[in-house]
Amino acid sequence: MKKLLPLLLLFSVSLNAQYNEFERMPLRDGIRVNSIGFLPDFPKGATVVGASDEISDFSLIRAADETVVFEGELGAKWLHEDSAEWVRSADFSSITDLGEYFIRVAGLPDSAVFRIAEDVYNRSMLINMIGFYGQRCGVPVKFEHDGVVFEKKACHLDDGYLDFYDPERAGEIKDGCGGWHDAGDYGKYIVNAAFSTGIMLSAWEHFGEALNGLTLPIPESGGSLPDYLAELKFNIDWMLKMQFEDGRVSHKLTRQNFGAMQMPSEDKEKRFFVPWGTDATACLAAVTAQAARVFEPYDADYAAVLKDAASKAMEANMKQWWDQVPDQSAFRTGGYHAPASHDKKWALAEYWLLTGEERILPWLIDAYREDNYVVDVNFDWGKGRNIGAISLLNSDVELDPNMEALLKHDFLQAADRVLDQIETHGYRRGIRSHYWGVNGGIARLAMNLYTAYQISGEKKYLNAIVAQLDYLYGRNPYGRSFVTGEGSQPPMFPHHRPSEADGITEPWPGHLIGGANPTELDWHDVMPDARTNENAINWDASINFALAIFYKGES
Repeated sequence: MKKLLPLLLLFSVSLNAQYNEFERMPLRDGIRVNSIGFLPDFPKGATVVGASDEISDFSLIRAADETVVFEGELGAKWLHEDSAEWVRSADFSSITDLGEYFIRVAGLPDSAVFRIAEDVYNRSMLINMIGFYGQRCGVPVKFEHDGVVFEKKACHLDDGYLDFYDPERAGEIKDGCGGWHDAGDYGKYIVNAAFSTGIMLSAWEHFGEALNGLTLPIPESGGSLPDYLAELKFNIDWMLKMQFEDGRVSHKLTRQNFGAMQMPSEDKEKRFFVPWGTDATACLAAVTAQAARVFEPYDADYAAVLKDAASKAMEANMKQWWDQVPDQSAFRTGGYHAPASHDKKWALAEYWLLTGEERILPWLIDAYREDNYVVDVNFDWGKGRNIGAISLLNSDVELDPNMEALLKHDFLQAADRVLDQIETHGYRRGIRSHYWGVNGGIARLAMNLYTAYQISGEKKYLNAIVAQLDYLYGRNPYGRSFVTGEGSQPPMFPHHRPSEADGITEPWPGHLIGGANPTELDWHDVMPDARTNENAINWDASINFALAIFYKGES
C-alpha cells in the first residue's frame, strides 16, 4: 500500500489540484530537536511546543540508563508565526559529555534520541555521498544501507541523439553516458550539475584534508583518487561529453517529457542533446577550471584535459558574450535556464585562478564591479558568482585590493543578515521565505557563513551553520529529519523514481528533500508532490558542504 497510494494520487487529480488534495503533515505538540546530534563545543537546543504553562523546566536524560544529567529552564513562550505555534526553547549548550541523550518535558512525548560526539556528522557525510552514488546514470549501482540492499541496472546507454542540437545529424548518437541523474527524474542538466559539483569542489578545497580519508562503497574506492573526488569525477566525465568541438556546451540531455515512475533501466524513450547556451558553456568553463586545480596533484593528465575544456568553453563564451538562450521548445523537462551573467562571473574567477591570464583580469574586475561586488545572501543554480567569489577569497593569489575588501564586506553583511533571521525564528533557520527547494537554500547558507567565519574568525557564524543543520535534521515544525535514510522519521515517500519503483519499502538514502512550500505548513510526504518532497543534486551538494565543515575524518 505504501507504493500504491501515492501512485493513485498522481493520476487522480490535476497537478495544481493535487497539492490541495494532499493531507498536510500534522504539526503535533512535542520536542523538536536535531535527531543526529550535537558537537560538544557548539550550541545545543530544542524547540518545545505544547508544554503546559505550569511547566517551566526540562530534563536532559542519558539514554543508556535514563539518568537525568541536566535540568534547565524553558525559555519564554512566544508565537512562531510561520507555523502558528507557541514555542519555547530548551538550551543545554553547557553539556559537553559524549554519549546518547534525549529530552523530557512533563506532559509531552520524549524527544528523539541523539548523540553528542566529535564525529557526530561523519555518518551523515557518508550517507550523503552514497546518495550521489545512487544517482549515477549509465552504470549498475549496488550498495547496502542499514541492512537494506539498494540496486539498479545500467541505464540510458543510448545517450544521446543529436536531432535537436544539429538537425543535419538527426538520428546520430553522440556519447553522453554517465553523470548523475539530476533529481527525482532521470534528466541530466549541465547548469545544475556544474553548480552542484562546484559546491562540492569548494568543499574539497576547504576541507580536503579531512575528506581525503572518506571511504565510499563505490567501484573506484581505493584507487589513485580519494573516494570523494572519484565520485565527483564520475559526474565531471559526463559534463566533458556535453561539450562540442567548438567549445560550446549542450544545455541538457533528457527525454522530451518526464518519464513514468519506473526504474531507470526501464526508461527506453529516446533522449536528446539540447542546443547550446551561454549559461551552460559558462558553467562548464567554471567547473572544469575549478576541477583542474583540484585534480592536478592526483592526475596531471586529467587536469590538463579539464584545463583544455575550460579554455575552449571560455573562448566560445567570449566570442559571444551576449546571452544565447537554448531552444528548449520541444522539451517539457527541467528548464534550468537563467541569464548567464552570474555564471560568467563564476567562470572568469575560476579560469583566472587556474591560468592567471592577464587578459582575463580586467574582464573579471569589470564583471564583479557591475554589481558593486554584491554577494547573494541566498543563491542557487544560475547564480554561481558566489562560488567564484568564495574561490577568490580562499585562494593564495593576490587579489585587486578593492575587490578583496568589498567582497569581504559583502560576505560579512550577507552573513549578518542570516544571523538576524535566526534570532527571530522559532526554529532558528536563516531563511524566512518558502519556495521550491528551500531546504537546499537553508543548507547552502553554510557557504556564506563559513566564508564570514574565515574573514572574521568569529564563531557565531559557525554556530549559525549548526543551527541550520539542526533544522534540517529535526528541529523544525514537523520534528522530522528532511534527509532520506537518516535521523528521526525521515521522508518515506520522496518524489524519486527509484524509491517509488524498486519494490523496497525504504526510499533511497542520502537525499535532502525540497521542503515546505509556499508556507511552513505545506510539506507533504507523498511521492507525487515534487514541489515539496523531491530531491535534487544541488540540495544534496549544499548539505554536503555544511557537513564537510564538521567532518572529522575516519579514525
